[in-house]
Amino acid sequence: MRDCTGRVCGLDPVCGEPCGACDENWVCVLSGKCIAPTADCNNGWCLIPSGIFKMGSLEDDPYRELDEGPVHLVTISRSFYMAQTEVTQGQWKSLIGNNPSEHSACGDNCPLENVNWYEAVHYANALSEREGFETCYTLNGCSGTVGSGESKNNLYQCTVTFKGLGCAGYRLPTEAEWEYAARAGTSGPRYGEIDATTWYWNNSSNTSHPVGGKAANSWGLYDVLGNVFEWVYDFYSEDYYSTCSSNCTDPTGPATGFNRVNRSGGWGSDESRTRVAFRNNYSPDERRVYLGFRLVRSAP
Repeated sequence: MRDCTGRVCGLDPVCGEPCGACDENWVCVLSGKCIAPTADCNNGWCLIPSGIFKMGSLEDDPYRELDEGPVHLVTISRSFYMAQTEVTQGQWKSLIGNNPSEHSACGDNCPLENVNWYEAVHYANALSEREGFETCYTLNGCSGTVGSGESKNNLYQCTVTFKGLGCAGYRLPTEAEWEYAARAGTSGPRYGEIDATTWYWNNSSNTSHPVGGKAANSWGLYDVLGNVFEWVYDFYSEDYYSTCSSNCTDPTGPATGFNRVNRSGGWGSDESRTRVAFRNNYSPDERRVYLGFRLVRSAP
């Protein structure tokens, strides 16, 4: 029988899990080695190397929700770049030309919020077009106004077709990519001490704050927990983890559904929601004053 105590990793048929599972704060990359995550960030984008991780919350997490289990191995086979911060109000204004944020007085360096899922994918396509990349979404039959900021009327919505993870342009992260990047090798509820890393109900004064004001995780990502919730690509399903519990490589969520997942927790969230495993969901046309997004791009 193979010795599973050495510091190597990767799916192993004998061990049934990453062989010689990496120490806490280390990451199992696809080369079969355990590495300590380090920030490799340039011009606001951080490289997240491909790897294997355990997705979901541990059974001893006192805040664990039913939809956060079972813990299951996920392979992220493609390295990707993730935005170092949530999309800011200034970035949105320079590309789209308006500012739907309820907390606009916070300033251009504060996270954009009050946008729905369709507006997030519209922004991703617009950024791809501006920078000469392939767009990752086909949008048809769109109605409403992008960035109107209205909560009930004039809601922007489209029929959206995703071109897949091989797309070279900007896109929303999958739920698995988001959690892999947020964890940065950790297995617990968060990647650092909550007040040092997270704007949440106990320290935010009930408002958003400029991005990058708290400590980054080991990949160099800021505000992965707190400040604003972040839309991700996937449809929401309460029991999806049970359907992706083996041979789960590059999952993109259920094939069909309606509500879309958002992660991170926000400035008004308590400790139970500012955890890397916490799964929230809304209708894709909903706008919330604590809900924004950050983008990724698959590495060449």
